[in-house]
Amino acid sequence: MSAGALCVLVAAVILGGTLQRVSGMGMGLVLSPVLALLLGPATGVTVTNMTTVMSALLIGFVLRAGIDWKRFGIIAPSALLGAIPGGQLVRELDGNWLSVMVGALLLLALLVTVGAGKLRGLPHLTNPAWLVPFAALGAFLNTVSGVAAPALVIYALLSRWDQRSFQATLQPVFLLFGALSVAVKVLIGATPLSVLPDPWILLVILAGVLVAIAIGGQLSKRVSPQKARAAAILVAGAGAVSALIRGLIGALG
Repeated sequence: MSAGALCVLVAAVILGGTLQRVSGMGMGLVLSPVLALLLGPATGVTVTNMTTVMSALLIGFVLRAGIDWKRFGIIAPSALLGAIPGGQLVRELDGNWLSVMVGALLLLALLVTVGAGKLRGLPHLTNPAWLVPFAALGAFLNTVSGVAAPALVIYALLSRWDQRSFQATLQPVFLLFGALSVAVKVLIGATPLSVLPDPWILLVILAGVLVAIAIGGQLSKRVSPQKARAAAILVAGAGAVSALIRGLIGALG
């Protein structure tokens, strides 16, 4: 990886981690399209998954008091229903078309994230079993595109999940989804270990996550979660469009 690419990677990690510390989400939204452009869609999304594991572990420790472990207990087994087919799809798709899919899924996820909060007259889901399909969808999206939050945002709105608890519970969910996505893709050969970055790059990423948590901890006192989420969506939108265009040029050129 060139020095310029490494600088872009670190900047994306710090920005995404800062936004995740403030709003509960942001690392995958920001990092996935950036790494898809730098490393290719399959490797880029897998490295995003690995980074999310690190950031979620550290941020989850900070927010641990608000975690809803009962809901997490439903999400955890449901994740397999989405991660396995997601890994199979990554293995079978051509790199250019996978880039198109990553870009398209990210754009769709962003539209859902933006639009869901503006809907009125939404049904109220009170049965915890409804969490199963949303968790499976989140794990599928996370495995393919590195972004799981939109599926869970919809469930949170429909179930009237308290924002503080939702924000905290997302952290062990992201940790689980990220680890599961990496394991599935490596085990079935969708992303061989040989194409993953050198260990020292992962240490650089970890350092970026620590910096992000420190910055985010300060900003969380001054910046609302809504503003942080809006910033993540803007950055992710630009990256998703770039990944989509690059994939289309490669596939059709």
